[in-house]
Amino acid sequence: MSANMLRKLVVLAGLGFCCSGQAAELVGAGKITFVENGWNGEGLVIHHTRNGPAGCPAPLNDFAIDKNNTAYKELVAMALSAYTSNSDVELMVDAGVCSFGARTKIISIRLMK
Repeated sequence: MSANMLRKLVVLAGLGFCCSGQAAELVGAGKITFVENGWNGEGLVIHHTRNGPAGCPAPLNDFAIDKNNTAYKELVAMALSAYTSNSDVELMVDAGVCSFGARTKIISIRLMK
């Protein structure tokens, strides 16, 4: 993935966040240690090295990207890129909003160098 394409993906994800009015919370920089598809096609699960906010029954470092998210393809591409390159990421999550598997909902991913 080119740097220019990556910048565009980050901007698109950020635009979705800026105007959403959600109760967003930043999960600090850490690694994605595994990704898993939803068993019934619900989306993508991410396990992060940092804990997120309380409010969902799943472990605090389990997060989900719902397939119905308008930025689903961009978020999945960024998550897979971060996982395969072992890059640090910050997650912007919708605190207390649970997605499939009772995991905290991801609304944006920020790749770090």
